[in-house]
Amino acid sequence: MGKINLTSNSIDVGIVTQNAPTMLDFYINTLGLTKEIEIPFPGLGTVNKLNYADGYIKILVLNEEPKHKNHIGDFTTAPGIRYITINLSNLSDLVDECKSKNIKIINEPIEIRPGVKVAVIQDPDGNLIELMQAS
Repeated sequence: MGKINLTSNSIDVGIVTQNAPTMLDFYINTLGLTKEIEIPFPGLGTVNKLNYADGYIKILVLNEEPKHKNHIGDFTTAPGIRYITINLSNLSDLVDECKSKNIKIINEPIEIRPGVKVAVIQDPDGNLIELMQAS
């Protein structure tokens, strides 16, 4: 039986875009991630590695327009990976920051079970981000 022999306690997330300035501004200046490095891939684009806990959110900025577009929208618009979750301790503050920067709020913070609140926001390319706070 197969099993992954993990060498890390995290899973990195890769997001592909051609909207570099807006996407990087959102992830760095709104969410507060730190850019560690840019890695060029000749003929493809540049990966911007942004620190997130033990892992990375990697923003791949393509050199050319992609052949296809993702379905943008809520959890019910298409199958597949539809959102990422960020666990945090300042949910209300971050949602207020997003509102001040006109970031689309899909769901205001709600309690989904005792002691756990969740909000869903949309990054500038339409990717969903679930913000989760457990008390």
